[in-house]
Amino acid sequence: MARFNGLFDGFNGKLGNLVSYNLKGKQVIRKIGRTTKAPSTAQLAVRQKLLAINTFLKPILPFINVGFELEAAGTDKNPHNIATAYNVKHALQGEYPNISIDYSRVMVSMGALPSALTPAASVTGTLLTFTWGVAADMDWSIKNDRAMLLIYCPELGKAVYSFSGTRRSTGTDGLELPPAYLGKALHCYIAFKSSNGKKVSDSVWINGAFN
Repeated sequence: MARFNGLFDGFNGKLGNLVSYNLKGKQVIRKIGRTTKAPSTAQLAVRQKLLAINTFLKPILPFINVGFELEAAGTDKNPHNIATAYNVKHALQGEYPNISIDYSRVMVSMGALPSALTPAASVTGTLLTFTWGVAADMDWSIKNDRAMLLIYCPELGKAVYSFSGTRRSTGTDGLELPPAYLGKALHCYIAFKSSNGKKVSDSVWINGAFN
């Protein structure tokens, strides 16, 4: 979208097949054209990285919007931008054309609250139960934090999640698995949100085999 600066000052942005921008105090207008040049390996690698992360983030966007909301506050970025940038940088493995996600390094929430202590997960029937450590001397200010739970199934490209689970002080919570998830590899993440919704914790990936 173009932004006009004034009758004689031209515009900034894109207008039709023209793009205008300010370069060292001078207004530059150039035509956008299609290139027939084949993309480089580096360009293809960037595309594959973004595709891998965006494929993962798409079904969990509501969770990301909560988990990265505070990181985005006061910036010109949205939660999805920040989640994408972090995970592209930290949660990928391999070289093009075999770039893939390292789910153990993925972050689906980022914040200053303490993370879950020694989290674990297990499946009984269709219930996936999360557990975490509860310190005897837990500070009262975090006892009422609510669990944020997420289960992602790469084979289905789908996820189930909860924004407001049990209190941190309970040490356990669970999510019901849809039938299609049973017998498939699953990746689990847990984070916490303060009772007033103004703080979140970093997420933690739970190491476990559920397939």
